[in-house]
Amino acid sequence: MEHTMTICYCEDESAQAKVFSIKIDQWAKNKNIAVHTDLFESAEEYLFKAEQNTYDVIFLDISMRGQNGMELARKIREKEKDVVLVFVTSDASYVFDGYEVGAYRYLMKPVDEKKLWEILDYARMQREVEEENYILVKKDSQSVRVNLNDVLYMEAQKHYVNLYLEDQESINIKTVFTELLQEMQEKSDTVLATHRSYAVNIEKVVRIGRTECVLADGSVIPVSRSFYKEVNEAFIRYHLERD
Repeated sequence: MEHTMTICYCEDESAQAKVFSIKIDQWAKNKNIAVHTDLFESAEEYLFKAEQNTYDVIFLDISMRGQNGMELARKIREKEKDVVLVFVTSDASYVFDGYEVGAYRYLMKPVDEKKLWEILDYARMQREVEEENYILVKKDSQSVRVNLNDVLYMEAQKHYVNLYLEDQESINIKTVFTELLQEMQEKSDTVLATHRSYAVNIEKVVRIGRTECVLADGSVIPVSRSFYKEVNEAFIRYHLERD
């Protein structure tokens, strides 16, 4: 069963907060998931009551009385490096300030329901990525969730990486090969480099030789001398554990 999604909204206008909460509840009903939303009227109230809480997404009104949303965001980022932060404002002049604290997006008041729901979809997907065997990659400016179990191999090409998946799907990603490989290896011990420009999912390898390995779909991937021992040992270990 999917865990309850936790949401925080700091807003000093009670009517705005109420409407916002109703829209969140409608999204949750449509998605058939449980949500818990904490509403705070000021940054000070958040810091007093909720600083130790963990949220999937935090919405901050920028122009609150007392400490504003931008100041609160800086304090949140000191402890929560990865939480999805979204600013809610009626003043577009703050937009560029959000880059400083890694804001995911801005919502202009009155809040557009469709845009709010898109953010909630992203925060939900981000949480699933953190909890499970998934990574998020960019495809045509959209965030795509990739199950690492579906990965066949990946190939570096200058400033891009081609990620090849089962069902003959491939994704061209603008990223650094070693950074993407590290992200995958933090989630799974089955993704290994075979070459400075190639990595495979060891679960998809059916045969390995000194200079190449063959995958279940017939793809032939180069294996360099410096990577052969590690890949061969992983291949043997994987099949011994299966038997």
